[in-house]
Amino acid sequence: MRIRKIAAAAVAAVMFFSICMAGRRPVRADSPITAREAVDEIGVGWNLGNTLDSYGTWITGTDPASFETAWGNPETTKAMIDSVKAHGFNAIRIPVTWAQHIDAEGNVDRAWMDRVKTVVDYAMENDLYVILNVHHDTGEHGGDKVCWIMADGTSFGQAEARYRKLWGQIATEFKDYGYKLMFEGYNEVLDINNTWNAPSTSDALDTVNKMAQAFVDSVRATGGNNADRNLIVNTYVSSVDQRVLDAFVLPSDTAQDHLIAEVHVYAPWSFTGTAASVTWTSVHSDWTGDDSNEVANIMNSLDAFSKRLGVPVIIGECGAEFKENDTARCDYAKCLVSQAASRGIKCFWWDNGDYKTSGEGGYAIFNRAAGTWNEGIVSALTGSAVSKPVERAGTLTPPSPTPTQVPGTEPSEPSSTPDETTVVTSQEETEVTETETSETAETKAGREDGPGQKAGDDNEEKSGWSSGRIAAVVISGIVIVAAAYAGLFLLGLSRRKK
Repeated sequence: MRIRKIAAAAVAAVMFFSICMAGRRPVRADSPITAREAVDEIGVGWNLGNTLDSYGTWITGTDPASFETAWGNPETTKAMIDSVKAHGFNAIRIPVTWAQHIDAEGNVDRAWMDRVKTVVDYAMENDLYVILNVHHDTGEHGGDKVCWIMADGTSFGQAEARYRKLWGQIATEFKDYGYKLMFEGYNEVLDINNTWNAPSTSDALDTVNKMAQAFVDSVRATGGNNADRNLIVNTYVSSVDQRVLDAFVLPSDTAQDHLIAEVHVYAPWSFTGTAASVTWTSVHSDWTGDDSNEVANIMNSLDAFSKRLGVPVIIGECGAEFKENDTARCDYAKCLVSQAASRGIKCFWWDNGDYKTSGEGGYAIFNRAAGTWNEGIVSALTGSAVSKPVERAGTLTPPSPTPTQVPGTEPSEPSSTPDETTVVTSQEETEVTETETSETAETKAGREDGPGQKAGDDNEEKSGWSSGRIAAVVISGIVIVAAAYAGLFLLGLSRRKK
């Protein structure tokens, strides 16, 4: 009797385990990751700003390094990206300006493409989520600017073929890269009048929607992993103005659940800016209750935006300039990241390389030249982040740690303050008012130092029988049969003994 009970219990346990396993959806490390899965897995990200996105008609050199270092940052090294990973960031945004590296026929310079690939490889080798974009090819135009993609129907009509060709080349170059590489179609695209926050004409809003569709179509057409790679589309000037959010239309896509919407959040400007960069309101250095409320209102608005579109949202840029107020900047970072994460939104800190320990200005938290970090803000960012690992066959990606722009400026010298640490180089939402989100050319210059289809909520919601799931059921069936035979064998032995 006792042996029968044991055998029956064993069979029941195996059946229960098999049913549970058949209902799970492990994702292979080399299989597509849905947009929701990817955003859930991201804890917090960091921007390699003012580097590959640097430009200038005054730059005399033609080699990639002449551009990469033009705005005062050193050439990017593997050790730098290793350090980004070591400091708890599991995602990186790599802004790239292509305008001065495309010939008259629209072909990208081979040396520039190779350099971009090298930096992307640094990040991919660290198993980071990577965002690669088209940056200052959009944005302000005129003067020594190199922008050629504008939110204007006539202008974009003339540039569309070139834009599609650019993305065709970028996508083809990376078509076989893993699914942690994501493409962002454009950065902060402005209308013909360089209007920040919200455009001066409705045509601009319509053009952004057309631009997003052109981007998605161009990438999907290249095939390979690009057929279902996660793609990111931004609002007009990446704004969170309610008029902009309401006018945004998600592109149609041949791939299901592989689109992400992006905005940038530098509010509250009265805190994040300096007297030099913010001239329409007074600025303060301490973090206040009103500041927290403004952030909460923006997040509520973005939450509603995400639900309307049926796709996840990321904040591709955020940050606060230095005003000798690092304790308050830590409070800002904790508030922004935690408020966003509680709504499934993830943040990427804008780091322009302008690292300061005195005075005012600069968003940098990583002194790339000295190899040191503002450890307090790093801890505030990573400690407030929430990462939900994607289950993959054979491996689980570790979660992020739990709680415990002025052109040409050289990075600050190393500081002996306790807020810095040496780089580890191991290889191993409500409506948002215009006042709340306003940005001008002045503030933009402060962070850029140029002289000038619904994603499912969880894995369990995905429908269809994937090959992995079928395999799990088959294996489970074999185990059940084997267990049953073992039970019958033990039962036979019991009867013989009787």
